Amino acid sequence: MPISKNANYYLMKVNRAIVWILLFFMILLVVTGYGLTKPNLISFLTGGILDFFTASYLHTLLDVPLFVLLLVHVIVEVKFSLMRWGFKNQKLVNLLMLALGLISLALILYVDGANP
Repeated sequence: MPISKNANYYLMKVNRAIVWILLFFMILLVVTGYGLTKPNLISFLTGGILDFFTASYLHTLLDVPLFVLLLVHVIVEVKFSLMRWGFKNQKLVNLLMLALGLISLALILYVDGANP
C-alpha cells in the first residue's frame, strides 16, 4: 500500500519545521564556536551568559542533534526529489531512504561515541 498524499503532506510540513530548528541549532553552533575561539568577545556580547565553559558544553552537546536533524531533512528532500524525477515505486523509494537513513544514523552515533 503506497503512502497516501496526505502522509506526504505531513512529511513536508514536518520537514519545514525541521528546517527552522536546524537554523536555530546552526546559529547556536556558530555562536558557541566563537565562544570557544573568542571567549572574551562572546562573553561580553552575551552579558556574561555564554562563557568559555558554557560555550564548550553547548557546542559539544549540539553536534548529534544537529546531524540527526540534518540527516532527516536530507533524506526527506531526497525522497521528494526522487518522486519529482519520476520514481513511481513508493515502497522501493521509502525502503531505500530508510536504509540510507539508518546506515547514516549508525555512522553518526559511532563517530560521536568513538570521540573521547
